[in-house]
Amino acid sequence: MPELQSNSLPLFQKFPALAQSVPWIHLANLPTPVQPFNTPETSATPLSNLWIKRDDKSSDLYGGNKVRKLEFVLAEVIQQGKTKLLTFGAIGTNHGVATALFCQKYGIKCKVLLFDQPVTKTVQDNLKLMQCFEANLEYKGSLFRTVLHFYLARLLGKSDTYTLFAGGSNLAGCIGFVNAAFELKQQIKQKLIPEPDFIYCPVGSNATAAGLSLGCKLAGLKSRVVGVRVAPAYLGIFPVCTSGAIHSLMASTYKYLKQQDSSIPAIKLPKINLEEQYFGAGYGHPLEEGTEATELFAQAGITLEPTYTAKTAAAVLKQCAEQPDKNILYWHTYNSADMSKLLSRVDVKSLPVNLRHIAKL
Repeated sequence: MPELQSNSLPLFQKFPALAQSVPWIHLANLPTPVQPFNTPETSATPLSNLWIKRDDKSSDLYGGNKVRKLEFVLAEVIQQGKTKLLTFGAIGTNHGVATALFCQKYGIKCKVLLFDQPVTKTVQDNLKLMQCFEANLEYKGSLFRTVLHFYLARLLGKSDTYTLFAGGSNLAGCIGFVNAAFELKQQIKQKLIPEPDFIYCPVGSNATAAGLSLGCKLAGLKSRVVGVRVAPAYLGIFPVCTSGAIHSLMASTYKYLKQQDSSIPAIKLPKINLEEQYFGAGYGHPLEEGTEATELFAQAGITLEPTYTAKTAAAVLKQCAEQPDKNILYWHTYNSADMSKLLSRVDVKSLPVNLRHIAKL
């Protein structure tokens, strides 16, 4: 196991005591770039008020928003002396891919419980990549069965296993996006981007929106974080992707950070802004507005996928049109690293039997 590293992350620069008490390892290429949206010539409306935070470039190995979380999550796994990690997600989970990759890198055995979602090429590719990165994949079918098995495993947990909520969205993962807000503030100070009026991000498992909301408040940014819900709001009677669930994670993260560094100021936690209208027919189901956004963003050189980023981009485009005088930042959370060579080496027959047909569709 590697030694845990201290560093000069923007959050640690602001609150140095955190560097001594909050575990962290270096996985990501930070800071990720910010850039104005390159409006295609075919667009009827110039989007001069739209900026992109390129978290798709967070790692040369596999980018996206999960890498920021895993810098803190896997450090905690290592600090606790765990050798195995259990998590869950949909059959095309980006979180599962990133977690499997970096677990393999650090010799941690990764097990992913999987539930159904509409099958797309992205889903098939991610399923193959998880197999490529030696994840132990268990297909459970429904979301309910998957979550039930996850919490039973947590309840009966073995001492060598770290259990990680879907999306890497626990307290440690949330800290990754508190730091991201401080990173953005540095880029604003460097005049790489004007301070955004609105920051848009997808919300599936809450940590990105919770961390950015808390981080912007602590960093003194006036930006309003807007999360676009892409996952079911409730699982039975339990809130999964709601304003309350995001606020709860934000509050617990703030409490933990303040316990680690008493210089962190007392603040009133910000209001959670959750955009509900882009969920559509369900998790992973394409949205017409999302397909249109995908085509427009592709012309600008940015690849979206239907589950998270296309729906968020659709909300962003509407906001840009309605408030052209406001600066809007779209936080791009999808991987852009080329995985084609790895995919070409994956034999579908190596997948568990009950997943092979999905990879072949």
